[in-house]
Amino acid sequence: MPPLDDRRARPSRLENVWSTLRSEDGPSKYQSNARPPSEHLANFSKMSVPETVEPQWVAANLGNIKLLDATYTMKPKMDPNEFKAKYYGKFGVMMHELKNQEYLAEHITGAAHFNADIAYYPTENERFALYDSKDFEQYVRRLGVNVGDHLVIYSRGPNGGIPFAARAWWTFRLYGHNTVSVMNGGLEAWKAITGVVKSGEDLISPGNWEAKPLDKTSLASFEEIPFDNLGSVVYLDGRPKELWTGKEPLGYPNSSATGSRVKGAKHFPLTEVIGPKGYKKKTDVDAAISKLNIQPGQQVILSCNLGVGAAALYLAFARSGIPAKVYNGSMHELAHRNPGVITEKGQ
Repeated sequence: MPPLDDRRARPSRLENVWSTLRSEDGPSKYQSNARPPSEHLANFSKMSVPETVEPQWVAANLGNIKLLDATYTMKPKMDPNEFKAKYYGKFGVMMHELKNQEYLAEHITGAAHFNADIAYYPTENERFALYDSKDFEQYVRRLGVNVGDHLVIYSRGPNGGIPFAARAWWTFRLYGHNTVSVMNGGLEAWKAITGVVKSGEDLISPGNWEAKPLDKTSLASFEEIPFDNLGSVVYLDGRPKELWTGKEPLGYPNSSATGSRVKGAKHFPLTEVIGPKGYKKKTDVDAAISKLNIQPGQQVILSCNLGVGAAALYLAFARSGIPAKVYNGSMHELAHRNPGVITEKGQ
């Protein structure tokens, strides 16, 4: 064992993260030219890291981060009662039975799979309902996440894999873990820089991660949204234009809704902030958001179909410094609980 003084002289994992963030991009909101004081290292989860990072940065910092692959394959929602009886809170069982074949086929070496079929649960009104903190904590520990880890999350597929990666990013922040970033461009961008991938599952040791109570300042509930007077808030609908106008069916055949959107909602599709390869440049996103003419103090509520696209919008708004809330139930909930407000359609 090396002398005590030698051990003290070695930079810690968190110090390495701090140093790397500083050297990669120059001074910014999360950087300092000075070595971080000990209290900053002790409270690393309170520090700010960039909302997005590029694959090249990830490749250069693999030893200082914890990777999560948020790949999700869309499928019909499981019956909520069946899920509750068979799977609710049984994370070991779910991780054994609900494996994702895309992840198993290839993923970045060392990346655990953050599976939306396990991290959330279905209810009558929500496709991806949120567990209480202690339940979610148990799942995340099984992914090998520790207190203080800088999480970097990626996915794959259209739009640089952003939607489900951003959904996981937003989720971790809800539970108090703020040192989390999304790798822009997803797995395809990683492979484009000849990043190493592997198949199968990685052997992961349990972590000691701790969840905090849900931060509801970033979460809008059905009950608090003034659907009869949306003019009092900025309610943004991130669904594609075809769903917004009604050119394509609403998608909820059991709903009595007569329109395709809520009166007073504004259309702000994901394409305003995300391109084919991931998030657009911040200056372009800032310009798109500025056209909404959001006034200081106005409440911004983000919606979509299932609460996934809304989370992707949330990250973009956070990157631009605009506070917002995600309506987790989104149209999936609204079409069932209050279809009478879905009356408008057309351009």
